[in-house]
Amino acid sequence: MDEYGKAVLDLAKSAVTEYVRTPGRMVTSKPCFVFNVIVNPSNASNVTQAYLRNGETDQSEALIGLTAQYAHATHIGHFPIYFNRGLYVETPTNVKGVTVQYLVDSP
Repeated sequence: MDEYGKAVLDLAKSAVTEYVRTPGRMVTSKPCFVFNVIVNPSNASNVTQAYLRNGETDQSEALIGLTAQYAHATHIGHFPIYFNRGLYVETPTNVKGVTVQYLVDSP
């Protein structure tokens, strides 16, 4: 395997993947890089919006807002986006959950 492929796999081993259910929660209080997000809407929803917030509460600044319709998941990749105050995932009632893949920034 070439060096690039090995580096990508090493990064994948270090990344954390979590599924956040409604109503949302703080994922980490540490700065992190977000690499991948998948929104899983409920079957009953028309249009739904999930937010990834730069901080520890649902009042923190939203850096990413994702919209999904019906039961069609929204997938966003090709990041990273840096969250310097931690990561809070907000999921409204018409979202079953959000899968987020991130890497904590080590000092």
